Amino acid sequence: MEGTSKLLSEFKASTKEDWRVAAEKLLKGKPFDKVMRHKTLEGIELEPILRKGILDDLPAAKTLPGFDGYLRGTQAAGYNANPWEIAQDLPYGLPAEFNRAIREDLMRGQNALNITLDRATLSGIDPEKAAPGEVGACGLSMACLNDVETAFTEVIPDAVSFHINSGCSGLSIAALFFAWLKKQNVQPETVRGSFNMDPLAVFAATGNLPNKLESLLDEQAILTDYCVLNAPNIRAIGISTTPYHQAGASAVQELGIALATGACYIQQMLERGMEVDAVAKQIRFSLAIGPDFFMEIAKIRSARVLWAKVVEAFGGSKEAQKISLHTRTGLNNKTRNDPYVNMLRTSMEALGSAIAGIDSLCVGNFDETTRLPDSFSRRISRNTHLILQEECELIGVVDPAGGSWTIEWLTNEISTASWSFFQEIEAAGGIESALEQGFIQDEIAKTAGEREKKFNHRRISLIGANVYPNINETPLEANIPDYNQLHKIRVQEIAEAQSALSKDVHAKCKQILEKISDTDDDDERLPLLINAALNGATIGKITEIHRKTEDAQPTIQPLPNKRLAANYEMLRAAADKFKADTGARPKIFLVNLGPLRQHKARADFTRAFFAAGGFEVISPSGFENPEDAVSALKASGSTIAVVCGTDDDYAESFSSYAKVIKTALPETHLVLAGFPGDRENDYRTAGMDDFIFIKSNNFSVNQDYLKRIGALKPDTPN
Repeated sequence: MEGTSKLLSEFKASTKEDWRVAAEKLLKGKPFDKVMRHKTLEGIELEPILRKGILDDLPAAKTLPGFDGYLRGTQAAGYNANPWEIAQDLPYGLPAEFNRAIREDLMRGQNALNITLDRATLSGIDPEKAAPGEVGACGLSMACLNDVETAFTEVIPDAVSFHINSGCSGLSIAALFFAWLKKQNVQPETVRGSFNMDPLAVFAATGNLPNKLESLLDEQAILTDYCVLNAPNIRAIGISTTPYHQAGASAVQELGIALATGACYIQQMLERGMEVDAVAKQIRFSLAIGPDFFMEIAKIRSARVLWAKVVEAFGGSKEAQKISLHTRTGLNNKTRNDPYVNMLRTSMEALGSAIAGIDSLCVGNFDETTRLPDSFSRRISRNTHLILQEECELIGVVDPAGGSWTIEWLTNEISTASWSFFQEIEAAGGIESALEQGFIQDEIAKTAGEREKKFNHRRISLIGANVYPNINETPLEANIPDYNQLHKIRVQEIAEAQSALSKDVHAKCKQILEKISDTDDDDERLPLLINAALNGATIGKITEIHRKTEDAQPTIQPLPNKRLAANYEMLRAAADKFKADTGARPKIFLVNLGPLRQHKARADFTRAFFAAGGFEVISPSGFENPEDAVSALKASGSTIAVVCGTDDDYAESFSSYAKVIKTALPETHLVLAGFPGDRENDYRTAGMDDFIFIKSNNFSVNQDYLKRIGALKPDTPN
């Protein structure tokens, strides 16, 4: 140790200024701020290097896990006390199929259910009154008590957590769920889970609501009050950022919107007579996680701090300030092409969530953009949790991100910017008003547009989409339900369940429904609905009887739900169809100039550039004269040719090659690989139609060329 200390004392500690001077020398005149600093979509300027002193002015230096605003976690022992729940979703429509999957997965590591529901159930409509595409689409069809019993057969209610994403139908879903518990003589207070009633997320995603928001918030209050009194371990209210994430929101926007939604729900519940501590403990956040590893860690850590700040502002206690936090790997960056890369994406997103500190996590299946998952894809997702918990031993570390200069600094930046955006929403009248005015939609559209622009220019990369595409890959085997058949099955199942009930049960159900219709006592409403469900009432009847008939909420512009890779997948699909129709892929021919060492760099660039659009790129050996190039081009059958070589080659030979090619094959679209600079006019005069280089819009060029050869219709939107 003494020798080491002496050795280190001989070296002068460098300052930040010393480092900058050294960096500027290596940049050789390039502007330091432009090259070394990077501004994110969140508007945060990333520093090229952070030093230890950065912690001196940050809150992290003075906080401990479980204390001080919960920056470092809501529990002092972290995952040592409670590992995050493995809460995978199983998007199967039929209750029996759902049950087969959960029994298999609960025996293999899953310990919580993240239950998505189909469109009909979320709308409170029985299958017979719903359209085929609404029944079993994207989730479980759950229309009566028999469905709940079938779906949860052999599932022990107090052994796992039930997280049901009920949207606007929390009261109806709760009636069926509590009826199931009551029939099994299970006390609700022994069961853990959530109903995640979140009408504002539905409003943002679809642009409309099945009823006035005020009335839906009345329903939310009834459910919340019931859970507080009878099922304190089940949270009634959910706040999901998935619609905003899918629309392209930044981490700052996503978190600011989540805070505004939470503030709205607390305020609305307080106005309906509830206490802030009770309400805050009934809220569960669900954040979508994207690909920016450090940004997402910072977002999750910031959520704890800022939510505590919001609850404190309402007068909530320290205990009530603790956030309940679920995360799910997002869909925005997932691809249909080269889908196995999605495993890497979800693994990194899951790792970031685990490091940041969460209560539960759902790892999306690698094939979820294409089909229903099979046992293999579910196993991969489930085992991602187990590897992180058991092999990486993350459950044995308290706040693994704590003290990281980068993460602590970024957390502080995210917190500041998110709080500012939250205040902008509040200044616009709150989250409902901000959605109705289009403020939220406009702000997200700006961010999404900037992200898409960078993606189309390949400054943001997705393997298999805009970089490293494999145009000869074998698509995944389809596993898409026949929704017409599924609809028929569900209608028949409900009919059989209803016909199995005795006349006395039907009569009792009718009496209960009439009593619900007549009562004005909100405290009695859910117990009566539970009793109705026990006596055969379907979700349609339950929803119809407890939901007042009134004009629907005014519609708004819904947020788009689009994956980043969707446009590129459209190009690839068009190229595949062209091959199916003509027997050959769309072709690009490379006119390589001179020996390999001279044309290889630009030939490789061009090959990757056009493969993203599904083109087959023909790259022959370098040509020594234009006549040979013309012969090879004619034989290839391609009408698009790209000249590849060095700038010196172009200066010497491009004009002669262009003139010969255009004379022999005038329909050829001639492209230069590289930026022509001040020679552009000369090259265009010689026959150049276009040029591509590193700053070209890769998507637009590929789309235009597919239109040129007839693989896409001319009116296909950009």
